Amino acid sequence: MKRGLIIFLISQFSFLMSPAQNVRELFKTMPDSLAPYLTVNNRLDMMDFVDAGMKAIVTNQLGGDMEMTFLSDDSLSVKMNSAFLLDLKIQKQDTTTVVCLKRTYLTQKGQYEVVSQTFTSYWRPLSKPVVESTLSKRDDELMTLPHF
Repeated sequence: MKRGLIIFLISQFSFLMSPAQNVRELFKTMPDSLAPYLTVNNRLDMMDFVDAGMKAIVTNQLGGDMEMTFLSDDSLSVKMNSAFLLDLKIQKQDTTTVVCLKRTYLTQKGQYEVVSQTFTSYWRPLSKPVVESTLSKRDDELMTLPHF
């Protein structure tokens, strides 16, 4: 009995300590500081809705609607509101997993600011945030929205 309990506890501990290797697990474990009004329950509900073939729209803590617009094995996109898009992509590099997070902020004039950053699968930063912005440019200098 004790031996079985010890094996069970070790397996559970190793599961908790193993890094997330797919976008679903990473999205579940994403720190609240990266998207403060997107709760864990919101994230889980969106993935469940996508799996059920429904529109993945949930109400956030501020009373607004958010929609998961794309979900695959290695990436996802969430429209947080009309001015904020969140993209998450994982890339395997040898034996490690690199998480690429992109937050895009849009204006009504077609300007944008994209903040990109890479993380480990434990959500430890690998890079400083990189900002690409057209906010200081004139309307006639605007570029198209960048993609991963």
